[in-house]
Amino acid sequence: MTDEAFDFDANPDFVAEYDRGPPMFMPGYAASHVMAASVLVDRIGADADLLVVGAGGGVEIASFAGLCADWRFVAVDPSQAMLDLAAARLERERPRTQTKLIKGVAGDSPLGPFDAATAFLCLMFVPDDGSRLEQYEAIRRRLKPGSPFLMIHAATDPDCRERDLARYAIHARLMGAEEELIVRASAMQTSQVHLLTPDRESELLREAGFEVNGIFYQGLWVRGWEATA
Repeated sequence: MTDEAFDFDANPDFVAEYDRGPPMFMPGYAASHVMAASVLVDRIGADADLLVVGAGGGVEIASFAGLCADWRFVAVDPSQAMLDLAAARLERERPRTQTKLIKGVAGDSPLGPFDAATAFLCLMFVPDDGSRLEQYEAIRRRLKPGSPFLMIHAATDPDCRERDLARYAIHARLMGAEEELIVRASAMQTSQVHLLTPDRESELLREAGFEVNGIFYQGLWVRGWEATA
């Protein structure tokens, strides 16, 4: 597995297909946003400032804004192409949403403090060489004490990795993904994604100063952690 981060700006085909990819490869993709919003509304209410790490083409921001119109967002992403995709989506779907888009990682975002933070399908690209812990620490420093942090990405034990990768491809195939796309996505999972065990993910969150509250979502090998700053 490479230690180099995946460069979305250098892979325009991946960016162009981003809107199609996650719903086919991530079980319960749209539902995971509603689940996350349910947790956040319970904890922070309908009037809040959120830090979104990994703008992700603006999908979760648009979803959240449709559910909670008074939430305000600051979103960071190291890819200008993904930020452009997010800006276009929000202008098209949620033009009244208060959103600030910033190129960079968590440590490049304003200090806030924010009422909540999310990181969906992005931190798995950061290696566990101290870099991922730094991201978690940067997020925690920007949250008000007691604020929630929700994180979603894949995690699995080494002896389950091949099985879970096979099911990842099967799910996409059943959802209508073309074989060429499945091959490319599977190759990225093995070469660019830094999969940790669920226990290691929780350990890193605790090292960063979070209390781990549990799992609020799971779809095959993709999990959603709820933590508290």
